[in-house]
Amino acid sequence: MRQHDSVKGTELSQLFTITEGQGRPLVALHGWGMNQIVWQPIRERLTQQAQVTWVDLPGHGRSAELKSASLETVVEQLIPHIPDNAIVMGWSLGGLIAQAVAQRLPEQVAGLILVASTPRFVLSPDWPYALSAEVLQSFADSLAQDYTATVRRFFALQFMGVRSDPTALHNLRDQILQYPASLGALKDGLEILRTADCRQHSIQQPCLWVLGRLDKLIPVSLAAGLQALRYGEVQVMPKAAHVPFVTHSDEFMIIVENFIHGL
Repeated sequence: MRQHDSVKGTELSQLFTITEGQGRPLVALHGWGMNQIVWQPIRERLTQQAQVTWVDLPGHGRSAELKSASLETVVEQLIPHIPDNAIVMGWSLGGLIAQAVAQRLPEQVAGLILVASTPRFVLSPDWPYALSAEVLQSFADSLAQDYTATVRRFFALQFMGVRSDPTALHNLRDQILQYPASLGALKDGLEILRTADCRQHSIQQPCLWVLGRLDKLIPVSLAAGLQALRYGEVQVMPKAAHVPFVTHSDEFMIIVENFIHGL
């Protein structure tokens, strides 16, 4: 297992990563307000299938001192951590970032696994498979009032409507919140969610999309939108919501393993 704090010039960037496992390289990018601990339910099994680099995104977890700013800035900070022939797996906000990385590094990224994510998070006249801008704005407004309560509310929303072990979820949440994201990164993340549109440049690499039918943030109707964009491999997990790798880890890993071994 390797831990890494990258250094650029004289400034410690503090992008915290851990690399472990055997096999082809895979880089895992978490979602808004979280950190790499969220992958814990599948960590052991995934590292048996691939050499995984777990990333704390800029401003999150143990990269909390690193400014995130724009989507382009985050991609630049990630480039040194993307091996040749890598699969990039992104969940939620991490999925948007993964798409941007694949567009920036078409020869370096071999495939994408996009979990409860989308090419565009916000509704528009030509994209009905998304959240309203008002929902994101409500999170932005709440952040200014009570940072911790907002993150906890967002965490709970991701599991709404799904049968799960509340004690296990609370333990996972508390582990994640031991390394809270910075307020600046949370605001920057919401701005990325509001403005990013990865439909503008086609992705040439093989893509696996994994959606949850019960997801309150990413509507299951997105599957039709992805098919219209000619994404062929879209898997909808019928009993899962926004975090399928936590609530239905075995089923999730079967889907992921089939994709990895099929590349």
